[in-house]
Amino acid sequence: MTYFRKDFPILEKEIYGRRLVYLDNAATTQKPKSVIDKISDLYRDDYSNIHRGVHYLSEASSEKYEAARKKVSDFIGARNPDEVTFTAGTTDSINQVARSLEPSLKGNEVLVTSVEHHSNIVPWQMAGAKLRAIQMDEDCNLLPESMEITKDTKLVAISHASNVLGSLNEVKEITKIASEHDVPVLVDAAQSVQHLPLDIKDINCDFLAFSGHKMYASTGVGVLYTSKRFSDIMPAKGGGGMVDKVTLEKTTYAEPPLRFEAGTPDIAGAISIGAAIDYMKGIGMKNIKKHEHDIYSYAKERLLEKDNITIYGNTPQMCGAISFNLNGIHQYDAGMILDKMGVAVRTGHHCAQPLMNSLGIEGTVRASFALYNTKEDVEMLIEGIEKVEMMYR
Repeated sequence: MTYFRKDFPILEKEIYGRRLVYLDNAATTQKPKSVIDKISDLYRDDYSNIHRGVHYLSEASSEKYEAARKKVSDFIGARNPDEVTFTAGTTDSINQVARSLEPSLKGNEVLVTSVEHHSNIVPWQMAGAKLRAIQMDEDCNLLPESMEITKDTKLVAISHASNVLGSLNEVKEITKIASEHDVPVLVDAAQSVQHLPLDIKDINCDFLAFSGHKMYASTGVGVLYTSKRFSDIMPAKGGGGMVDKVTLEKTTYAEPPLRFEAGTPDIAGAISIGAAIDYMKGIGMKNIKKHEHDIYSYAKERLLEKDNITIYGNTPQMCGAISFNLNGIHQYDAGMILDKMGVAVRTGHHCAQPLMNSLGIEGTVRASFALYNTKEDVEMLIEGIEKVEMMYR
């Protein structure tokens, strides 16, 4: 997929006189020209506020916004576009669920894993829930059979893929066990929806959250899938657009999805998600998955050839990210030197401090991949690592 680099204008940029190698995709992806153009076209040609206007521009913007919702619904295999809500991102999506379910969560239990992003930990704590981690083995393989559901368990909230390790969790096994106990499941798909085909009916979860900016769309916009089972939960936010009738004594709420979209949404952001989906579907999610698997496998193979590198996590199914450390070299120093070589990686705890504590480290170097990465990018990463090693001899 070397050709697809040309679709991303920023990848033509040079950093310190070297070709940019962008390996920070788990943090955010770059944007193809088709998405950039779609946003520009909206603001230039059809922009207005949506849904309540009767004039041409409002209706044009509304049609594009709702078309984007339909694209998301089809992309994730939802049964109906009404199950798709646009939010401010994965973090906002999870927080909205936490606020809506807070009465049932307070003083009770939410099951998570020890590899969760802080965004799938903190909101539940703020809702007054107690967290308990599903067991994992020493290679960070999730052990679904160890999942113990008690009378206090009110929700299972689990990432589909780790933003640190790149490990894929067996979410279908988790949802199967949870459904047997009538416990709802939220899946954080921020690190998976851009890498592989995803079918909500197959996963069979009650909530699914992801962000636009990690799948080649804008920042500040995301998606929350809510199953029909929870279509009548209390909205987390109140305001214009999400109501049926309002009096000073009582307010009744609109039906989903408007019920969960208070105020003016990120119209351009939602449309950018639709444009990003068009772009990915044009390539084919199976093709993206295969290409990224090849690049990921090649990168791991090349890293394992080096004696002084420790790679974290070793599960049968991996995607997206590889976290490692150069023995005896601080991850921040390694990241700074790689930057001077034109290689953009992420360093630190990656908003996953419980995982870092369990591994006994402060942080890692994380290289994360997208559809535009190539084996040449991997070789430039290795060249950069060798430069780091040389400077510390």
